[in-house]
Amino acid sequence: MLVLIQEYIDLIDEILQTNRIATDLACACKLGQNSKGSYMLDNRLLKYQRRLVIPESVHTDLITASYCSLAIAYLGKSKTRELVKTRYY
Repeated sequence: MLVLIQEYIDLIDEILQTNRIATDLACACKLGQNSKGSYMLDNRLLKYQRRLVIPESVHTDLITASYCSLAIAYLGKSKTRELVKTRYY
């Protein structure tokens, strides 16, 4: 169980770090710096409509972790997708 928690924490760290440095988010970061549209920078993290923007390089890892998480058990594809969409962009 502790191994799974550590893996999840490592994934969260990777997502946060990637959000700050991802080159594919550069244009959105400029909008966030100027608070244009629905983008904003909050503690150097890019958010869209108050949801953390997830760089494409970690999409699969995030979805897999959400899908396999013991805390949420088996939700199926639709509910997993909705869970991720409410928290991330």
